[in-house]
Amino acid sequence: MRKNPSRDRILVTGGAGFIGGHLARALVASGEEVTVLDDLRVPPMIPPEGTGKFVEKPVLALSERDLADVRLVYHLASHKSVPRSFKQPLEYLDNVDSGRHLLALCADAGVPRVVVGSTCEVYGEADELPTPESSPLSPRSPYAASKVGLEMLARAHQRAPGDPEVGVVRFFNVYGPGERPDALIPRLCANLLTREEIPVEGDGEQRRDFTYIADVVDKLIALAGRPLPPVVNLGSGRSFSVNDVVHILRKSFPDAAVARKASRPNEIAEFLASTALQNRQIGPGPGAVELEEGIRLTLAWWGARDLDDIRQRIFQEEGAD
Repeated sequence: MRKNPSRDRILVTGGAGFIGGHLARALVASGEEVTVLDDLRVPPMIPPEGTGKFVEKPVLALSERDLADVRLVYHLASHKSVPRSFKQPLEYLDNVDSGRHLLALCADAGVPRVVVGSTCEVYGEADELPTPESSPLSPRSPYAASKVGLEMLARAHQRAPGDPEVGVVRFFNVYGPGERPDALIPRLCANLLTREEIPVEGDGEQRRDFTYIADVVDKLIALAGRPLPPVVNLGSGRSFSVNDVVHILRKSFPDAAVARKASRPNEIAEFLASTALQNRQIGPGPGAVELEEGIRLTLAWWGARDLDDIRQRIFQEEGAD
């Protein structure tokens, strides 16, 4: 990454979370000075040790002084649960308001670059698969709508003279150790270990574009070392069904029962990233982790945890939903 001697720090908002924590650790390991901001509204799966200087407060409490020597911001703080957003939609306005506050502060403080985290959910039921960045935005949940609002704010700053260089990254389905069981693969792993069952919503034929967390971190770091595109997909360019994931898990637990659950509201049949822009911008990257290996690593991480802790995590997520 290019450095300005007067601006040495990287700020990661949501840095105690899944993607933010892995990113911060990788940046620290590479010798970067990192500040992690997180309000710990959700207890992290992995403690924030090793992520750099930790500041516990919400994005809305940031001041211009907090950004005085920051050269790069990764804005990853977010309410992120799709099902929960239908029950508590007003909470998801925070995704927009926090982004508004942060982007305005970065402009006032002269922060050179900001990477804003968004989601493939903004596409809704895309007309085109693989889905390019130019596809229409058609959110089908309050969560996705909040991310569209955040993207519109980022777009306004991209067009304003003198503002930071702002790029939006649309994450597809990132998975790996440290992800909460409100997401597909960790939920299946946690239930498999504690209940010896695999909960599947609907018929299991819904398809997702999965990318292992280490590959996403590599892409985020590479992206920030080049001119930022206004928006870019971060995905693998391949999709797998939930039933494919179940098949992989049952190789380790052949006797596990599949528990059929009701489909989610406004379920999307398939997410599949067009990776053409990603590959032009940062290249395909060396040796991406294949889905079967990534699931094995994720299941092993869950398997090393205390079973009572796993049960408590499942209880917290199910109670919140």
